[in-house]
Amino acid sequence: MPLYLLRRALQAVVVLLAISATAFALFYAAPSDPAVIACGPKCDASQIAAVRDSMGLDKTILAQYADYVRGLFAGRTINDVDGTPIACDAPCLGYSYALHEPVRAAITSRFPVTLSLAGGALAVIVVFGIGAGFLSALRRGRLTDRLLSGFTLVGASVQIYFLGYALQYVLVYRTGWFALPGYTSPGDDIGAWVAGLLLPCLVLGFVNAAVFARLSRAQMLEVMHEGYVRTARGKGLSPLRAHLKYTSRGAAAPLVQLLGLEVGALLGGAFITETVFGLSSVGKLAVDAVVQNDLPTVVGTVLLAAFFVVVFVALADLVVAWLDPRVRLA
Repeated sequence: MPLYLLRRALQAVVVLLAISATAFALFYAAPSDPAVIACGPKCDASQIAAVRDSMGLDKTILAQYADYVRGLFAGRTINDVDGTPIACDAPCLGYSYALHEPVRAAITSRFPVTLSLAGGALAVIVVFGIGAGFLSALRRGRLTDRLLSGFTLVGASVQIYFLGYALQYVLVYRTGWFALPGYTSPGDDIGAWVAGLLLPCLVLGFVNAAVFARLSRAQMLEVMHEGYVRTARGKGLSPLRAHLKYTSRGAAAPLVQLLGLEVGALLGGAFITETVFGLSSVGKLAVDAVVQNDLPTVVGTVLLAAFFVVVFVALADLVVAWLDPRVRLA
């Protein structure tokens, strides 16, 4: 186990460095000049040159990337557009010249929104996605199975931006059954926190739950015919107890692996859902950074998403090894 964890940690570092280097190289090749964006439209050539020197953009891409990686582990001092030094503690993700604040601060201020949205969507996925798949498998060929299969087919076919705008128009503006989507800190008003995120969480969770429902149904149907399940039934266990104790555990491995990937992706930012419902979160921050050619923010948000995916995929592997003794961590 310790060797496995060490190996996965080293793999995570390599993956994150490769992703950050790729993002750095792609935006370095972009035709727009970050110095022009940071300085503003009224700057002349001499002012832009001064800003470029202050931002360190006159260095080679390798030197800029080396400074960035050094800041991740040891922190560094960054100059603002006017040359004012700004201390950036490790892990330093850079300084956003579009937002005029450190990237880590920009992410930190928006992450509670992303965390709340991801948590609500994950609850919908587990309860309605995996739960519906298990129930559909237990009622195979019956009316319940047909209805649930129809709902999952709709969820797998519809797009988030269509469903989000449609439900927002009907349930918020026309009927008033749901509160206007938005974020309120649960420490300030937990009722407003739930009401403001309820519809976005349901939409994001429903669309993603369809995949889990179909996969869980298929896995349950496959494991039901395994020898150890038939043996449990032959020893007198009721169908429900046999499926809860043996079938569900045998079918859980691929679901856990997919769930680990899904959690990492959700924590990295669900930018379509966040944009549709006007939530100021990490995904929206990343999209705005791409539009504004805000390289430090782009790299920071990409690294955050990659970090969560790597961590939760590794955790999913550990859970799978615990669920199924036949799996060995190699």
